[in-house]
Amino acid sequence: MPHERSRHLRSVLQHLATLSPLVGLIGHRQVGKTTLLEAITRHYVTFDDEDILASANANPKAFVTELRSPGTAIDECQLAERIFPALKERVRKDKRPGQLYLSGSVRFTSKRLVRESLTGRIMTADLLPLTLSELDRAELPDWVPRMMRARSLTDLQFPQLSGKEHRRRMKLIEQYDVCGGLPGACFIRSPRLRAQKILDQIETILDRDLRQIHDTTLTLPELMRLLRELAIRDGTAANYQQLRRATGITPITQKKLLFALEATFVIRPIAIEGDYRGSALFFEDHAEGAVLAQDRLSSDQRWTGLIMRNLREQILYRLGENAEIFQYRTRAGVKVPIVWRTANSTLGFIPVRGAIPRSAFAAAHSFLGKYAGGKAVLVTDGNEARVVDERTIILPATHLLFPWP
Repeated sequence: MPHERSRHLRSVLQHLATLSPLVGLIGHRQVGKTTLLEAITRHYVTFDDEDILASANANPKAFVTELRSPGTAIDECQLAERIFPALKERVRKDKRPGQLYLSGSVRFTSKRLVRESLTGRIMTADLLPLTLSELDRAELPDWVPRMMRARSLTDLQFPQLSGKEHRRRMKLIEQYDVCGGLPGACFIRSPRLRAQKILDQIETILDRDLRQIHDTTLTLPELMRLLRELAIRDGTAANYQQLRRATGITPITQKKLLFALEATFVIRPIAIEGDYRGSALFFEDHAEGAVLAQDRLSSDQRWTGLIMRNLREQILYRLGENAEIFQYRTRAGVKVPIVWRTANSTLGFIPVRGAIPRSAFAAAHSFLGKYAGGKAVLVTDGNEARVVDERTIILPATHLLFPWP
């Protein structure tokens, strides 16, 4: 089909199936989990089918016993919590790897019975919205792990793209900025219909998935108002008092809702280091946040969000790349919005559109002073890759977010 794309996570899931009896695939509703599962498994059942769900709830032990293995997938498995103790008993007796794939649009760790049944018995991977490299049918880029492993950025070669290839990739980036990466929406050409599809999907998450995590009494319009306020603050820390003034929702309830929104893959919190504490909140899908913000996002916010959402795959889709992401901020106004850290390396990204201001170099200098041995990358929309020194580089997004051809 013309709109189908190969997913970089496929090989990761197949490898996990050689290591664990249960393999988890979780992610945003309509992110492509079903399509991926159908491509890699022999048998597929979904609890979106009411008859199958009723059968599982009526006799969980019999349902689990009758599942064929290896390679059976259960989609939206969190809808039948009663099967998880039976799954636990099954894999206690039979530890063969690759027996079952379990998928869901809610984080398993957010539900106590599911978490307690699966602890130590499952290896789980997140499926992200489609990325630029996937939409371009390209290989998984490896710039981030290469820069993290390099002793000095001067050791790496960053050849220039041709003007034609740079323009082609920028066109894809500009399209992504508008359409995002959710397969059910990003291929819709009409802006009005695409926005409606995104809003309908958000309503389904708020009415169905979120209430599995937090049984709120807030109405759908009240929840949508909170989401819109979060959207215009994309990439920044939640200010509970500001949000209370804007929505009337108390900070205690906000925190419960933020937990539920993270558990349903609407937002993704990133820890903040420096003079601040807390978490910066990014929407999981680029277009989803933009539609909810209703054109109130700044150009810098959109560029930073686009870079962050497309960088993640280079770490999260690689087995063995044990890295954490955070944001660095100081009271003096320094901000490095995206930082990846491993045991041996810290790599900060400062997205910049247009001419690079002095403040970007000042932010890099502050960051490198804080993290000994760290490296800083200024991500631009230009076409010049230039090593400033052994710890600082200017790198176009058309290089960073795509593999080298």
